[in-house]
Amino acid sequence: MPLPRKRFCLALAVLLCAVKAGPCMALDNVRIATASMTSSSVLYLQIAQREGYFKAHGINVEIINMRGEIAAKIAAAGEIDFFTQGLSGLTAAMRGLPLKILMVVDQKPAWDFLAQPQIKSFAQLKGGIVGILSFEGSVAQATREMLRKNNLDPGKDIQLMVMGGNDMRFVALKGKAIQATLLDAANSYRARSEGFHVLASAGDYVSYYLNGGMVASQSRINETPDKISRFITAAYKGYQFFLTRRDASIHHMMDLLKAKDRGAVAAVYDSSLKTMSRDGSADPKQLEGIIAETKRSTALKRDVRVSDYFDFSFLRQAAEQLKAADWKP
Repeated sequence: MPLPRKRFCLALAVLLCAVKAGPCMALDNVRIATASMTSSSVLYLQIAQREGYFKAHGINVEIINMRGEIAAKIAAAGEIDFFTQGLSGLTAAMRGLPLKILMVVDQKPAWDFLAQPQIKSFAQLKGGIVGILSFEGSVAQATREMLRKNNLDPGKDIQLMVMGGNDMRFVALKGKAIQATLLDAANSYRARSEGFHVLASAGDYVSYYLNGGMVASQSRINETPDKISRFITAAYKGYQFFLTRRDASIHHMMDLLKAKDRGAVAAVYDSSLKTMSRDGSADPKQLEGIIAETKRSTALKRDVRVSDYFDFSFLRQAAEQLKAADWKP
């Protein structure tokens, strides 16, 4: 006697899952916080998602917008899995939160220091308001360094105001709520096209730099190492795709940034590429310098090591596995 149609479809679905289990298996949900949806520290993740890399490794990714110091606390509390603000993660870890940086995206900042059209020099900023993402993150550190090197005291001559991520600071600049701010490549291009003036590039001022990366809590690492490994492998695929597939990456970026000007998006891509680590890690000497700078800003007295805060073992494992499989993006 033939099976009723509904029972037949159910039996067929079960059979397909048994034969090809991957797509039928429940995906592990991963929540990632980031301060900007336009920076290289999140674009490669979005590309990995669009290319199906996360799904192939059993991961369902949700990317949410959140400031670094908040993300650090929430990650430590177990409410999100990762966040992309490396310096916020390092600062929070050095203050006692159990966090580890698993990946480093940027080797130097790609930000431009944008000012109102009539401001042509740093001296003209005296007495004005400069927008920052948070008081302790990499944007704030770079801003203070640039102001000091241009003979301005960031504590006396300038009012630093927390305005949120790149998009929000660009809106604040347009609305004349601030006189200047650091902006990422995408928002710098938008600002320049609307007549705002570039006073300097942060990469010419900052010696030791950490911004984009991948940070997780130590408890997540201890409790779900397989999930962490699968996530980092998929993310690394997206990272290598971004580094090596220029035209395809620009195509993805045009969709993600909702941009029609390919030349503008290509300029953003090329600017981002110049600042990125080639393999998602960083030189230990560079990391020692970053830690030393952060020790000064946090007034930490005890001796610390790079391995206290950085763990590239998942990244190395992913790279070795993909190399052995002769994987290409």
